[in-house]
Amino acid sequence: MARISLRSRAWHGDEQIELPVPEAWQVEVVEPADAPELPEHDLLRALAQPHAGPTLATLAQGKSTALIVVDDLGRPTPAHRIVPHLLRLLEAAGIGAEGVSFLVATGSHRQISQQETERKLGADIVARYPVHCHDAFHDDLHDLGRLPSGMPVIVNRRVTAADLVIGISCILPHTMAGFSGGGKIMLPGSAGILSIAELHSFEAKRERAQLETSPDHPDAREVIEAFAERAGLAFSINTVVNSRREIAAVVAGDIRGAHAGAVRRAVEIYRTEISADLRQNADIVIVNAYPLDADPVQVSKSQWPRGIFPQAQMILLDPACDGIAYHGWSEFQKASVVNMLCGTISEARTQGRYPAALAALLSQPLFRGLGHRRLRRQAQRTDVSYQAYKQGGGTIHSNTIAKRMMAKQAPLVICSQSFPEWKRAVQFPQAVLLPDWAAVAAAGYLPDAPRRVAVVPCAPLQIPV
Repeated sequence: MARISLRSRAWHGDEQIELPVPEAWQVEVVEPADAPELPEHDLLRALAQPHAGPTLATLAQGKSTALIVVDDLGRPTPAHRIVPHLLRLLEAAGIGAEGVSFLVATGSHRQISQQETERKLGADIVARYPVHCHDAFHDDLHDLGRLPSGMPVIVNRRVTAADLVIGISCILPHTMAGFSGGGKIMLPGSAGILSIAELHSFEAKRERAQLETSPDHPDAREVIEAFAERAGLAFSINTVVNSRREIAAVVAGDIRGAHAGAVRRAVEIYRTEISADLRQNADIVIVNAYPLDADPVQVSKSQWPRGIFPQAQMILLDPACDGIAYHGWSEFQKASVVNMLCGTISEARTQGRYPAALAALLSQPLFRGLGHRRLRRQAQRTDVSYQAYKQGGGTIHSNTIAKRMMAKQAPLVICSQSFPEWKRAVQFPQAVLLPDWAAVAAAGYLPDAPRRVAVVPCAPLQIPV
C-alpha cells in the first residue's frame, strides 16, 4: 500500500497521520504555496512596528486598561505565541498586568472551557489574567446606535469599558467577508445576537477569498470594519498560518490597513495551483479539513473542492474533535420561518447569486426596516443560547422546514470519529458517515484499481487557482 501523509486534529494533538491507499492509485497532492514559521524576532517587530497606523506605545498613552480580544478554537490562531510579546509591549507603554484582561470572541459559537482557553492563550496567562468568553445572548451588551447602513452596533460592554482594545485573529478565506480576521473580532466576534443576525440577514456577502467589494452597494466586510471602528477596536493583529498551523506572518495596526496587508500575504501563502486536467479527470478527491477540524460547525469551509472537482467522489477527513456542533446564529435562523427568510436576503444582495432586480428590491429600506423590527422581537424572546442548546438539543433537530431548505444534497463520504450523526442527517442527508479510514476502505470507497486521486491537505486555507 502507498501512504498519504496529512496533518490532523488541530488543538487536539496537531498530529501527523498516514492514510494507506492502493498502489494502483495515481495520487496528486495539491498543496498551497505555503511559508515557513515566522521567527520570534520578526513576530516581535511586526507588533512593535505596525504595518499601518500608530504604535501600541502611542495608543497606550494616558490609558490604564487594555482588553485583548482573541478568537476561539474555531480558528487556528496560535494566540499563545503572540500574547507574551504583546503584554511586554503594553507594560513598556504603561499598562501593567493589573490593567489587562481578555475576552474570547466566540461570536455566536459556544463558550469554551478553561482547558480550551489554556490551549488558546497558555495556562500561565489564564492563571494570571481575567478571561471571559463572550455570550451573544446573555452578556452585558452596549448599544452604540446604528451605522449608516442600518446595522445596530451592539457589542459586549467589556469592549466599550476598556481604555484600549486590541484584537488578535486569523486570516482565512471566508464566505461572507471574503477573508476572516480584522474587524470580525468585533462583528460577529464580540457582538450581540441582534447585530449578528442583521449581518447575516441583510448585508451583501462576498464570495470566499473575494478581495473587492461590489460597486453597487456596501457589503459585509465594509460593514464589519465600520462596526469595529464604532466599537473602539484600536489595534488589530492579523495572523496568517501555514499548512502546519504555525504563524507564517503577522500584520498589525489599524483595522483596515492591517487587514488589507494581511490578506495580501495570505493570498500568497494559500495560493494553490490545480491543473485543468486534474480538475476534470480526478476520480476521487480526499479533502482534509485541517486546521478547522476541531469544531464540526466549520465543516462548510472545506466544501469548496466539490465545485473544483465536479466528477470526483469526495471523501472528507474531519475528526470534529469536540463533536458539539453548536452555532447560535444557525439555531436562531432556524427558530422560525421569518428568521430563515430574513437570512436569505443577504444571498439575494450578493453579486451574481440572484437576479439584479431581486437584489435591488431587497435592498430597499422598507424591507430592512420590517426585518429589523422582526429580528429585534425574535432576539428578545428566542433563547437558543449554548446553555439552552445543551438542555434542549437545539432547534435544528425539530425544524423540518429548515432541514429541507438548507440541506446539501451532493453525495459525500465523511470520515470522522466525532462528527454528530444528527448534523450529517440535517446538513448532508446524502452523505455517508464512517468512523475511520479502515471503515472507508471496508465500505468500498478505496477500490484497488487505477484511480486518479487529488488530495487537498488543508482545505480551509487553500485558494485554488
